[in-house]
Amino acid sequence: MSAMDNHAEGVQVGEGFYDFETYMTRERWQSYWYQLRAVMKYKPKTVLEIGCGTGATTQMLRRMGIEVTTFDFDASLNPDISGDVRELEKLAGTGAYDLVCAFQVLEHIPYSDFEQTLAQLGRVAREHVVISLPHWGYPVELRGQFFKKRFSLSFARKLTRPMEWKFDGQHHWELGTNGHSLAQVRAAVAGQLPILAEYFCPDYSYHYFFELDAHG
Repeated sequence: MSAMDNHAEGVQVGEGFYDFETYMTRERWQSYWYQLRAVMKYKPKTVLEIGCGTGATTQMLRRMGIEVTTFDFDASLNPDISGDVRELEKLAGTGAYDLVCAFQVLEHIPYSDFEQTLAQLGRVAREHVVISLPHWGYPVELRGQFFKKRFSLSFARKLTRPMEWKFDGQHHWELGTNGHSLAQVRAAVAGQLPILAEYFCPDYSYHYFFELDAHG
């Protein structure tokens, strides 16, 4: 999964963070599929992927013929561009890529930096921005298929209660916590870029997606 460790404090991911047994869970593989679908539906020729992570999304997009440039704070992951996402426009250039994606990344910076960073993603992208964010809470997930998939149903939500988020060494904030409700974050996102689509990952409700128009 695309991820950066605590940009504000300059902490890199530890050795073994992306181990298959501990990180590459079945649910994360499901989320990869939705990442790929969200990017490829807009048919970009060039993509800036923020957060190298395991490289799974990068490699699959490249296999699909898309030119992918990677960006990450952690130079040990060998990104094409290394730096702080809050300085993205300076490091990557204005209007340099058809689409910019940041999956499970922006929670690693303080929420006070979220909106201005999202605005930079929109200025670096020529057409679209796709992000996902972690959503705290208790999962409610349903999936069903009938008659050889002629009829299918998928449903995912999070049940939340009042919760004060405290920095956990990686995440400065998560959706569903006090001050970061879905409604509040949705309004913040829409204040920067028009929302084209938003949804829970049906098979992994911890990940919430926004597909955005970079034209603003």
